[in-house]
Amino acid sequence: MQWIRKIHKWASLVVGMQFLLWLGSGLYFNLMDHHKVGGHTYRSHAHHEPGDIDVTALVEPKAVLQRNPKSVVITQIELLGQPYYLLTHKLGLYRDFENDYSLVDAYSGERVDIDASFATRLARQSYNGPGAVDSVTLLQPPLEDFPKQKNATWRVNFADDIDTSVYIEAGSGRVVGHSDAHKRLADIFFMLHFMDYGNEGSFNNIQIILFAFITLWLALTGLIWTVDLAFRGQYKVAWLSATIPVKIFDQQRRPLWEVELSSATNILDGLAEHGIALPSTCGGGGTCGRCKVLINPSTEPTSADHEQFSVDELEQGFRLACQHFSTDVQDMTLFDVTDAKKVTLELTNSRFVSSNIKELRFKVIGNRLTYKAGAFVRFFIPHGHGDVRPKNIPHQYAGNWEGVPDEQFERHACLRSYSLASDSHTSEELVFAIKYQRAPEPGVPAGVGSSYLCNMEPGQRVDAMGPFEDFYAEPDYSGPMILIGAGSGMAPLRSIILERLRVMKSTQPINFYFGARTEEDLLYQQEFFALSRKFSNFHFTPVLSRASDDWLGATGYAQQVLFANSTTSDLLAAKYFICGPAGMMDDAMNQLRELGVEAKDLYFDSFA
Repeated sequence: MQWIRKIHKWASLVVGMQFLLWLGSGLYFNLMDHHKVGGHTYRSHAHHEPGDIDVTALVEPKAVLQRNPKSVVITQIELLGQPYYLLTHKLGLYRDFENDYSLVDAYSGERVDIDASFATRLARQSYNGPGAVDSVTLLQPPLEDFPKQKNATWRVNFADDIDTSVYIEAGSGRVVGHSDAHKRLADIFFMLHFMDYGNEGSFNNIQIILFAFITLWLALTGLIWTVDLAFRGQYKVAWLSATIPVKIFDQQRRPLWEVELSSATNILDGLAEHGIALPSTCGGGGTCGRCKVLINPSTEPTSADHEQFSVDELEQGFRLACQHFSTDVQDMTLFDVTDAKKVTLELTNSRFVSSNIKELRFKVIGNRLTYKAGAFVRFFIPHGHGDVRPKNIPHQYAGNWEGVPDEQFERHACLRSYSLASDSHTSEELVFAIKYQRAPEPGVPAGVGSSYLCNMEPGQRVDAMGPFEDFYAEPDYSGPMILIGAGSGMAPLRSIILERLRVMKSTQPINFYFGARTEEDLLYQQEFFALSRKFSNFHFTPVLSRASDDWLGATGYAQQVLFANSTTSDLLAAKYFICGPAGMMDDAMNQLRELGVEAKDLYFDSFA
């Protein structure tokens, strides 16, 4: 199934991008001026009176054909008020198709060539604008402005405000058409709308044929994936669910508990509801591979199971708890149960620290929690209705939320993990810096956990489990530390820095590189500058990717500034603590590995 999911992902990206192009070009077609985009702004549509033709003086068509025996068709036409015979030697299905013409003076019977002077006079007759002739060029197909035209054509350019060009067919003197700035802009949108990226002037092109096959693949892989999920019981209806007793054993097969798990909840979340915490940093997405259990009887593995376990492990019954339900199991063995406990937290304060991130402070109802700096807590998000737009947005950040509708969406119960931005030694409060995840597009809900927590009011309570200590600095490490963060990845790094400086009174070199888009996105900026003034071993380097003109600090990305301002020996001597967006983390760790930094010196907290 893994390759089915990959095909579906990339096919959806291609189809989605083209749908956006269709939407944009379709909107343009509804708003455009159809007269202008046809190239008709300066086109003369006046009827030209026929010239004073002496019919008795015309050469007989039969005589003309005798001189040109290979002609297929002879037609009398008029150009600039004079009669001509148009001889067609090769006839295409349409006049834009490849044709072979010659022109004969109807009075003399002599062949006439449409040269630059003749083409210019024909173009002038078709043009009623203010411009003078700027240039005359004979073009061979294909023509950029008229890709369907397959015959040699004169282009007569006029020096006017919209760069008008009149095209005259070199063989027949026919006006192929007018093109100008309006038409050329419209041609771009037609190209995008009909996927005519080869400029063939037709929607029956190889690009749209390939797109049809990609769309077919998207539909087929989506259907296969849906059927596969259905057969594996991944679609659960809460009101049809049942509670199923499951026996729990430890690694020595000693019985621990017998719990009743809902068939509508995966094993990871079901165990958490009973206060049994399995490690998980991916939020149940099946990517971290930490919530492993041994299931009996062995059930069909998911694609996530195949990625995390070997063939032998799968045959033994190893599975990811987040990918299976109680209907799949009679008993299971747990390997890595944490000491985390279920607690109730009460919100004491909530404030925006940037346009997208809120600082939330909670007090623990009951006994105080102790934890290593860098730990995270797993929140139980209840079923209800979430808000697409946060409440009580400060005035200075209101502009960043313009256009975001004040709507609600249905929120299903789930678990969400957030890192602590505090340390347990200097404060009894649990502090979090949580990014309010916006809806990526209309019809898709905003962040389920962030919209709930960030819209809580002081005094409200929420159940949680933790803390989980997966990302921390060893207490006895006294060498150089380099921390790289961005966005809400600030939280666990702030916790580690506060513990090292305020609690441990560490004198080791600590360098913190934090990336943000603008200065208003620099969380706790003044606090870190104050720490750097108080502790000589601590250095804070904020980096902006979209800095204003008056910003005097570093610009670009945090990891780039680190590498540009450090020697290789300094980089190899340190341990690294990295947290933030996946792109930043991947780039930083890949470069560090290429430099020779060992895996044991790389600590990271992934939000994936």
